[in-house]
Amino acid sequence: MLASGDRSKRLAAALSTACLAVLIAACGRGAGTTTDTQPAGAAPSRQPAATSESVNLIDLTAPDLGLIGLGTGAQGNGSARLVVSLDNGRSFSAIGPATAAGTATDDAFFLNREDGWFAVFNTGTSAETLYRTTNGGRVWHSSGAPEHVQAAGSQDTVQFVSAERGWLLSVQPTGPLELLAMTADGGATWQVVASLHPSGGEGLLPVLGLVQFTSTMTGWLGGGQYGKALYRTSDGGRTWQYVKVPAPAGSVFGLPSIFGTTLVEPVTTGTSLALYRSTDGGTHWSELSALTDADAGAGCSTGPLSVSLPTAQVGWLATVRMRHTVVYRTTDGGLHWIRIATSWAVPADSCEAPVIQATDALHAWLLTAGTSRVYATGNGGATWTRIDPAALAAGG
Repeated sequence: MLASGDRSKRLAAALSTACLAVLIAACGRGAGTTTDTQPAGAAPSRQPAATSESVNLIDLTAPDLGLIGLGTGAQGNGSARLVVSLDNGRSFSAIGPATAAGTATDDAFFLNREDGWFAVFNTGTSAETLYRTTNGGRVWHSSGAPEHVQAAGSQDTVQFVSAERGWLLSVQPTGPLELLAMTADGGATWQVVASLHPSGGEGLLPVLGLVQFTSTMTGWLGGGQYGKALYRTSDGGRTWQYVKVPAPAGSVFGLPSIFGTTLVEPVTTGTSLALYRSTDGGTHWSELSALTDADAGAGCSTGPLSVSLPTAQVGWLATVRMRHTVVYRTTDGGLHWIRIATSWAVPADSCEAPVIQATDALHAWLLTAGTSRVYATGNGGATWTRIDPAALAAGG
């Protein structure tokens, strides 16, 4: 299970450098890492030693500040946990609650420097546990949350717009099943507000996809391999309206990035990525740019490309071309894209897509396709530093 793309989506989107002191106080002993620094196009470093933990989630929340979610790996005995870096991936310290063996990271979200949530899935019982901290990770409290099955792509994601008000999206693509639940008490209790196949008084989710809220009432639905359109809600997720974006038929829609009154929507069409912009809240859209030589996924993925748009002018894209992870970057709103890395091979039997996270034109983290290898750059992709998951796991 890999968290999809950017947290225009999720995971500590509001964390800033103001929370560094809190994170340092909350962290345990540092987890030593081994890294390899290499220019774009250099041969990848050697495979790390086997570990019972795997990378389930990455998030770069600010330059030099990022988190990695670890969880159970192939051996099935890892424990879900968060590790934090304050130096752009050169070293890590543990943060987060003690969890049971055989658990995996589903998602994490920090509203500010104190209020955070950590969703954990138990691979043995299929139980979902939501941990909450109100003091930057020094103390965590747990509660139950809507569950999902252990199947490909199944995952819970969480998002909050205040310390009390938030949403949990439970996705099971193999069903397909999906439900959207809302909390008004910080995650202690949940109420289903909409689902893909309503069975009670809840509303209807029009498609299987990802959800992002921008206020207590306004949210967006898109993403996923079935996300052939973009939808908007103005009543907290109970009802959804189709948003007309002038994209070709069959396109796959990601979630929009929002910059004040401007929305930028990434759309994948076959082997092309197009960016569309709206300046009136999503009523009218115009195409900004198109990248026409990007493969959509690892040859068998039909979902949207992983795009990170930290500003209206800066964008990063991770994709696969000829069984190699490739990164593109734009600094002019998508008018021009530069290919900056092509060195990381994708295993022949992998359908996983790469994930990119960026905070500006210089800083980005990359989870390569099919390998759980994490790289960081602080110079716009000229060089990348390998973050070793085995070393993270050894940090305890």
